Amino acid sequence: MGYYKFPTPKFGRKREVDRLSDLHYLILQLDGIRAFRRIGTEKIESAFQRINSTGVWRKIKPDVEEIVYLPNAISGLPRLMKIVMTLRALFPVCLVLIILALLIRLGFAPMLPPIIYYALLAFPVLIMFAFVSVDFTIRRRIAKYEEEHPTMQSGEKEHIKAVIQELIMKLLKEIKSRGENPSNYRMKLFYNDYKGIKIIKEHREKVFGIFKRKYSTYIAIPSMTS
Repeated sequence: MGYYKFPTPKFGRKREVDRLSDLHYLILQLDGIRAFRRIGTEKIESAFQRINSTGVWRKIKPDVEEIVYLPNAISGLPRLMKIVMTLRALFPVCLVLIILALLIRLGFAPMLPPIIYYALLAFPVLIMFAFVSVDFTIRRRIAKYEEEHPTMQSGEKEHIKAVIQELIMKLLKEIKSRGENPSNYRMKLFYNDYKGIKIIKEHREKVFGIFKRKYSTYIAIPSMTS
């Protein structure tokens, strides 16, 4: 008498795709950090763990944190960042007030005295204006500090660049072994000095659609022939 053989779950393909996605994600995030685009490091650390490269992460973690937490060392910025965090925490309250004002306007809620009704509308506007103003001030002061210190953290950036290069070569190897299309892993990079990529387009973005930024960004794909 025979027996029924349960099919083996096809997890391999998903793991392969996830590994490719993690490599792609890490290249983008570390390139951004190299260009002083500061983000949290929790997701980066998790991605390194998933691709079994925690040793690489431990090697560059101090360099990444040195760049990410630089604003804390600029005089006056920690206080401004606390203000921004407080204003951001008020966003849910602003949303509730806007919805309430809309319901009153449409007749689904009792009408309030005009001064209170207009206060409901004014409060969210003031909070958003204050948030944008303080956030812009922080970004401008950081940009000014970076311009005044052009060689700042050059050692840390070189260490990060070396890891990015290593990740690009791993991505290329994975793409080749899986028979994937490199175009599926298009990247928007701030630097074009990596091996193993092909630059498709160079672009200078505009601020508010008007003013061109001082730096270019690059659309690239992994390429064996670069």
